[in-house]
Amino acid sequence: MSAPAAFDANRLPLGPGLRLLEASAGTGKTFALAHLVLRLVGEAGRPLSRLLVVTFTEAATAELRDRIGQRLQEALACLEDPRRPPADTVLERWLEGQRAGDWAPAVLRGRLLLALEELDAADITTI
Repeated sequence: MSAPAAFDANRLPLGPGLRLLEASAGTGKTFALAHLVLRLVGEAGRPLSRLLVVTFTEAATAELRDRIGQRLQEALACLEDPRRPPADTVLERWLEGQRAGDWAPAVLRGRLLLALEELDAADITTI
């Protein structure tokens, strides 16, 4: 049996369906989920109001909501000021991919702004 491939939040397919992210405590699940929400909103054009993000505890839900907001804000700030260094290499690679691809900066910024406006009402919840 071979070891599982390393998880890459920038390469996970964004097509329809369920995604389960399961890992031990302290391994970066919240970070990965926040980045996946950024990709779904930014790349796939899915409104935050159409996503359901579920975690296990009320505390984790509050942290996840915060981290999603921070991720969206950080990406937006880097888009608005290309000289601003991204907070981490995952975001840096995502921004590079967006800039290298066929993207419309105004559309991407609009999607992120709308997601930030919808954040308080987003379905980020616990089971």
